[in-house]
Parts: sequence; structure tokens; C-alpha cells
Amino acid sequence: MTDTRAEDQRMVSSNSLEIRFGSSPLVIESIRSARGQIICAGGSQEFLLRVEGQVSEPIFLRRVLSFDLESDKVAFVLTDDEGRYEVAAEIAVSEEGLRSSFRATGPAPIWLIEWRLAGLDLSEVLIPALGGQAVTSAMPNGERLSYKYPFWWNAQFAIGMTGEDSGIWLRTLDKDPHFKLLRVGREESTFDLTLGFEADGPLTVGVLSGEFFLDAFAGSWKVPVDRHREWLEHEFNLVPYARHPSYPSWMNDISLVLELWGMRRDRGRPAHRFDDMCRRVEQFASQHPPSQTLLYLPGFAGGGIDSGIPDYSPATKLGGATGFARLIDTAHRLGYRVMIHTNVLGMTFNHPLFKRFEQHQVVDVFGREQGWGLDLDGDWLAEPYFAYINPGVPEWGELIADVLTEFVSAYRVDAVFIDQTLLAFNVSRGPNFISGMRTHIERLQQSFPATLFAGEGINEHVLPALPVVQIHGIDSVADVHGMDDHVPWRYVHPVSTYLFGPHTRFLPHLLTKHPSNPVFKKQEAAYADLGVIPTIVCYEADDALSGPEIDVVLKRARQLPETAITSTT
Repeated sequence: MTDTRAEDQRMVSSNSLEIRFGSSPLVIESIRSARGQIICAGGSQEFLLRVEGQVSEPIFLRRVLSFDLESDKVAFVLTDDEGRYEVAAEIAVSEEGLRSSFRATGPAPIWLIEWRLAGLDLSEVLIPALGGQAVTSAMPNGERLSYKYPFWWNAQFAIGMTGEDSGIWLRTLDKDPHFKLLRVGREESTFDLTLGFEADGPLTVGVLSGEFFLDAFAGSWKVPVDRHREWLEHEFNLVPYARHPSYPSWMNDISLVLELWGMRRDRGRPAHRFDDMCRRVEQFASQHPPSQTLLYLPGFAGGGIDSGIPDYSPATKLGGATGFARLIDTAHRLGYRVMIHTNVLGMTFNHPLFKRFEQHQVVDVFGREQGWGLDLDGDWLAEPYFAYINPGVPEWGELIADVLTEFVSAYRVDAVFIDQTLLAFNVSRGPNFISGMRTHIERLQQSFPATLFAGEGINEHVLPALPVVQIHGIDSVADVHGMDDHVPWRYVHPVSTYLFGPHTRFLPHLLTKHPSNPVFKKQEAAYADLGVIPTIVCYEADDALSGPEIDVVLKRARQLPETAITSTT
């Protein structure tokens, strides 16, 4: 091992951050900001690899082959105990802070490389995941949270606050559609952050490279978010949502979502028939101006949401095509805008065209076919319900456009909600899924230029295509929409809505409760903090559309045009 500087000079520093090493590059003696604030008073960094065929058996690279320090950079080479895999890494000064770059090599195809920095003395960590969340220093030792980019982790940074007006942030600046991983953990009363880089499928080579940046900042958490948004706006050619070519002017007036469920697949019966919906929208017109209300219709087709998709023929049990047309006419006569619920990439296995599209089903990097399923029998194994078709396949876009033509031309719906746009898979066959999702949405927008397409969730890669999205509230910090298992050290934070807010408007998530449900108060409080348009969801025909709980929602809706949905920006 070589060493080009005296032991007390084992450090690399930028204008805002200094890292001082021990005798090994894996030992961090200290990390401090330019203001002299100690962020780490004894920590470590480590690299590990996960390779094809043994991803659950990580390969740790702990042997140091070289360690060289120069005036503005540190370079080192690590290997595993057997000397089969190596990582050559460099930490250097850059305009974005301290830039770390690496190149991993080995005899087997590498799936993932993880870098971990431990021993960080932070008050909380902010993660732009789903609706945005924060993890405080009350997180118990031994806990660890993982986020996949761009699926759950929607923007490629994490912020560590050291106080109300200072902190550090970890970020990557990758415009290309690659998969990454963030882990936030707590050990010995300090935080650790793990950043992972995933190889694009199919896995074929034993080489994987990447780079990331670590920097300190002074000011609130908005300082680094503003910087990252500037980068996003430049690299992804973003425009304010009001200037988006697929954002209709009528959406500016929307201050409330009225969600009426049709067929309930879990009940096998209608929650509302179309005639029921007609009566309800007429009743509600005196409660809130219809011109400011988006009527959202989940379960209007088949046996309920996702039943027989992508067949969206109006459900016979609800009143069929005639009843649906009457509902749309009634809503439009009153001044409502109407949004139907669809799925962006789902096809049921019993669909008559499934055999034709089976070849385009998503197959992940490990060769597993992907689809949606539910654990119906309690054995922790999901029973398959429908397949995911790769959205980058042009034939899929053509099919969905054909399906939607009737709704846009014959029924004149104003908006189409396309569920599961937040999904992202590393595929071993077919087009890149991330870029394919964006192009699929954009093709639909080009086919129906007067129709609003809204998505579920947002990330950096679909942001340019989606000026309106549903966003998660308290279910951002719960078990997959379960809204259970809340802990005092993890809470919803506006980091995501602040980042994306200038470029998309936020609707509440599909599974928002009715205002009479006790959980709704928590949901509504989170949505209010995040600047989300308020909603009233009626899962049953007898769910109230008036009363004290409803008045609370209507009050915020009336204030929305004054406070503006982008108030958090």
C-alpha cells in the first residue's frame, strides 16, 4: 500500500466539506463542513458486490491494494478476501462537492454494487420517496429502510440534516434511465447511508461503474432541493405544468376531487350504479361548484378496478353503455370534468389478446415474469391476477389508444387516469422499461391531445410527461397502502412535492378514505401539508356527501385557489 502524504494530511476537501481518513480508505476519522460542524466523528465506508447467481450472498471488498492521496483527490483499490473482485475508486473535488467514482470488475456478471457510509451524526434524513418522507434520529438501532430508484425513491438524492439550517446531501446526476438503491440505517446512535448502482439487464458482464456526489450546505433543506430541481429542469427540459402541452386550462379551476366507486371486485356488487352516480353529482352540485370538481370514476368497467383490463367497457351491472353515457352527459351538463380509471400496463391472463401480448410481458433481470397479484390464501405468496406488459412496446401503445378512442370520442371523457405509472422494472428482454413508460404516456397524449392523462406517483423520468399525478400521503410511510405500522420516527415530509410541484399538480391517492373514517383525518392532514387537492371518496352509495367531516374538506377546497396548490414551492 502506497501513501504519498503524511498521516495528518490524509484528507480531501472541497469548499464546503472535508473528509479525513485513517490509515485505510475504509476508516473515516472525521467529516466536517466548511463551517466547522462535525458531521462524522469516527465512521467508515465500505463496498460490496452482488453478482448473478448469489445476490443474497454479498461479496465484501475489505482488502486494500492501494491508497494514494494527492492535493485534490484520493484514489484506492479494494478487493475481496479471495482476490477475485476489485473496485477502483476515486474521491475528488468537483463543482458539485466531493465526487466519488468507481469501477468494479470480476469474473461473474455483476448485478449491484453498494457503497455504505456509516457514523453520520444527523438529526434526520429526508428522502424524496412516494409523497416524501423523513426519518428522525429516534429511529431504533438496527432498523434499515430501503428505497429503489425510480420506483419508490423518486429523485436521486437524500438529505441529512445536522440542524435546522445545515446538513449534507448525497446525490447522483444521471440523466439516463438506470436503476439505483438507497438504504437508510441506524447503528450505534448514528445514521448510515447506502447508495447502490444496478447493472442494466440482461446481466452479461463483470463490470459496473458509477459516480455520486457528497456535499454540505448551509440553510434549510430547500437549498439542496432547489439546486437539484435546477439540474432536473435543465437536463429533462421541464416546463411549468400550466405550460405543459397536455395540461388543459380547465384543470387550473379544479379544487376538489369527487371519487365515486362503481363495481367493487372484492364485493361482487356495485357500490354505485350509474343512475346512483347521476343522483349524487346532482346532489353535490350545491355543495361545491361542479366547474371546480373533478369527478373520478374507479370501477366503472367490468367487475371493478383492473377487471378484464385493458377492456374498459362500462359495467353491465352498473347500467352499461347507455347508463354510462347518461352519467357523462349529466356531469357535463352540471359543469363537472370527468376522469376514468385505467391501468398503464396491465393485461389480465384471461384477456382474449393475452396470447398475442404474452411475448411482451415484463421479465425482470433474473428472468422472472412480472405482474400484479394478491395473497388470497394467507401463505405469503401472491396469486397472479394480471401481467405487466412492457410499456415501451409500440404494439401495446397502439392497443391502448384503440381502447381509449371510444371513451374520448363517444363519451367525451375529459381525463384518463393511468394507474401504476410509478412502476419501474429492470428487464432482461424488450425495451428499457423506464424510458418506455415515458414514451408510452407521450404517445397517448399525442393521440388524444385534448385529453388530460394523469398518473400514479411521480419520478424524474416520467415527470416531463405527467402534469397531473396522484401522490401518496400517509401511506408513503406505511406498509404498501395498508396505513398501518406508523412509527414516531418516520413521517410524511414535503420534500417531494416541493421538488416536483412547479411541474405537476397533485391529486390524492386512489385509496383515500371517506371523511367519516378515522384514518381520513391523518390522510387529510398529510395531504394539506403536501399541498394536495382535497378529495371526497365514496366507496358505498350511502357514504355521506354532507356533514361536519365533509365541511372540513370543502373548507380547504374553497381556500385552495387562494393558497395555490404550489404553495409548498
